[in-house]
Amino acid sequence: MNGSVNLGRAPRTIGALRPLLLLIGASVLLLFMRDLDLVRESSTLGTQLLVPLQRVLADTGSGAGRFLQVIGEIDDLRNANARLRGEVDQLTLENVRIREEAATARQVARFDTARGTYTTVGAAVIARDPSAILRTVVIDSGKDSGVRTGNVVIADRGVVGRVTEVGTNFARVLLLTDSASTVSALVQGSRATGIVSGQYGDTLVMDWILQSEPVKLGDVVLTAGLGLGDELRSLYPKGLVIGTVVEVSRSEVNAYIRTIVRPAVDLRRLERVLVITGGT
Repeated sequence: MNGSVNLGRAPRTIGALRPLLLLIGASVLLLFMRDLDLVRESSTLGTQLLVPLQRVLADTGSGAGRFLQVIGEIDDLRNANARLRGEVDQLTLENVRIREEAATARQVARFDTARGTYTTVGAAVIARDPSAILRTVVIDSGKDSGVRTGNVVIADRGVVGRVTEVGTNFARVLLLTDSASTVSALVQGSRATGIVSGQYGDTLVMDWILQSEPVKLGDVVLTAGLGLGDELRSLYPKGLVIGTVVEVSRSEVNAYIRTIVRPAVDLRRLERVLVITGGT
């Protein structure tokens, strides 16, 4: 019985090895036939037929590689751009800070010049008249700092106005451009005198200048230090800058000329002031 079983398994083993034997045989046959012209021509033809497909596959692979490379470069550019934006923002903030410090330093230097020989108190503008009917501002210095009603207020470039109301820690300043403001003034070059008063808008009017006075555009107008009406002295010390002549109106029928004066101080952008609390 054992013999019959072994004889039955042998054909099955040979059948299983048959594909392997055929493959070995074909390989040996091709090995011996590789030098035949027919085989070489067939191989060349097959290679030629595969070349286009290989090119397409190579181009596809190269394109995919370039695509992935471009994506990587875009990400690198985005990261670099984000870093540069951060650096630009930082530099912008630093530049703003430096400009503000420089502007403050220049303003302090001009304040020192404007202060002259007067005793002054520094103050910041903390409020403005929202209606724009009364040309006033509120500053953060008052009685506690020695500020009193009638004190003259100046800025780094010239006259601002005078104090009309005082609290313990604040004061209200009537600006030169208010219609209730009047100042005795003189023209620096010709020494012509007149009265500067406020009007609606951002300019001043200088009246009561004799027609014979050689007043011209660009002349600087200063406080004259003269009394007005029944005043024995002017509220404004002599020699403070009021502004510049920007228009001169002459008429043959009038004995006086009228000039328009642009204030030396930009009252719309006023931030800090000096209150003159006394002389030397």
